[in-house]
Amino acid sequence: MKKLQIKLAAKMASEKGFSLLEYCAGAAIIAGVVWAATGLMGEGIAELLQSIGNWASTRAGEIGQ
Repeated sequence: MKKLQIKLAAKMASEKGFSLLEYCAGAAIIAGVVWAATGLMGEGIAELLQSIGNWASTRAGEIGQ
């Protein structure tokens, strides 16, 4: 039993850093959060960009006069 504990402790000590699976899981979580935030704020962002476009068109029209 003691030898098994020593082997397990040595194996755990030799593992450093993250595995590919952990990186993929983290990337999936981040992608999910970004996707949800974009979905929730999509209309607000569209309205903001539309108002900026309207403002720029108005200013360009004033310059052209």
